[in-house]
Amino acid sequence: MYSFTRNPLGYILDSIVAFVINLFIPHPAISFMASRFRKPILGCLVLFIILGIFTFVTIGTLVLSPILLTSGLFQKIISIVSPASQNLPNLGFAQVSIPTQNPFGVPFNSITLTAGFMDPLYFIEFGRIHTGIDLVPNEDYYQNNQSFKQTQQVIIFATHSGTVSTYVDQYGGETVELTNNEGTLKTIYIHFSKFLVSSGSQISAGTPLGVIGSTGFATGDHVHYEIRVKNGEAWVPVNPLKYMQ
Repeated sequence: MYSFTRNPLGYILDSIVAFVINLFIPHPAISFMASRFRKPILGCLVLFIILGIFTFVTIGTLVLSPILLTSGLFQKIISIVSPASQNLPNLGFAQVSIPTQNPFGVPFNSITLTAGFMDPLYFIEFGRIHTGIDLVPNEDYYQNNQSFKQTQQVIIFATHSGTVSTYVDQYGGETVELTNNEGTLKTIYIHFSKFLVSSGSQISAGTPLGVIGSTGFATGDHVHYEIRVKNGEAWVPVNPLKYMQ
């Protein structure tokens, strides 16, 4: 065994090996053999420590993943590190508190309306009043939209400035709610597959909100876009098409 004064590191390593061996096999002969073969024993100890850490991380991930996914925290983390919203071209959104453009930031002939405001056919098919409009990109969007060409993802944008609230609705739809700074109007965007903003953020018109998806009450990828205006204490839905030039 090394002397502490001549070889402090060797002495410490020998002491660690001896302690571990005596802990499990308290026998003098075993301790002597351990000091003779301390390098391979130390290698085994390091390997066991690494395997232990790996096992702990793996089990922790498996246990926490459902919690993260359910709480929406996972999506918030993704939104922070996601490159989808980085360096997107300027779509020319007007910096307003009342919307004037659609949430794709493209000419209206690049998107298709699949369900209208208070659509009776929607009510007949699904038994629910449709308080917004459903929009999907069409072939013109995929051929000409610069943000799609850059990211290969369909990005939904804020149509006005305000404060963000993100949540999962009662049907599991990933939702962004954006209230203008005056507190007179808010827009609601539903069915995201990924958030690109987080609750409490102050954003301007044209900020990427998320990636289109089909979460919640949906039969395919689209954005449910809704506008509500303040009327006394109530928020009243209005036809979003009236707010698109």
